[in-house]
Amino acid sequence: MSKKVIIAYGSRYGSTEEIAHSMAEILQNAGLETQLIDLRRTKQKDWPPLASFDGVLVGSGIKIGRWTKEATVFLKTHADEFKGLKAQALVVGVFVSCGMASTPGKQDEARRKYLEEVLTDVGITDVVDTYDAFGGVYDLSPSARMGFLDKRMLGMAAKQMAKDGTALTEGARNDLRDWDQIRTFTEHFAQLVKAGDRE
Repeated sequence: MSKKVIIAYGSRYGSTEEIAHSMAEILQNAGLETQLIDLRRTKQKDWPPLASFDGVLVGSGIKIGRWTKEATVFLKTHADEFKGLKAQALVVGVFVSCGMASTPGKQDEARRKYLEEVLTDVGITDVVDTYDAFGGVYDLSPSARMGFLDKRMLGMAAKQMAKDGTALTEGARNDLRDWDQIRTFTEHFAQLVKAGDRE
């Protein structure tokens, strides 16, 4: 019987959602039955019970230094359950997609700020098996899925990135995610799940 994994994610403009879908494909190719949950579109009462899964991946986009509300609620709601299921070899992975991780040399800072600090705050540092921060998408195209204020903020962030040495193309969708990094992280998670032996 194949092992089961759930990927629960909160995505504002699609970057984290695309990562989650890519991860699902990688996990399925590794022989794991995978279910995706868009936390912004799925009510809390409709979340599946974690006890039926061998692995859980939780992801969020970052905006103004914050996780999506829904992904934060998911972590906090399941904190005690993660700890309880750890005895049954549940594998837990966490990831974010953020601008800071797009900047060369700032990945460690992004992991510390958006993962280590958050996991410590929620109280689940000791139950998370793997985590990572991936770059984001700077959509400066006319068709960008965001309002006026968000576009203004993105424009300011793009100027700061240019000062930090990462030039973005005006009027275009700039994908700064490292897909090899995402693949390596996901394959490692798959190995952990397949190696686990649940009671």
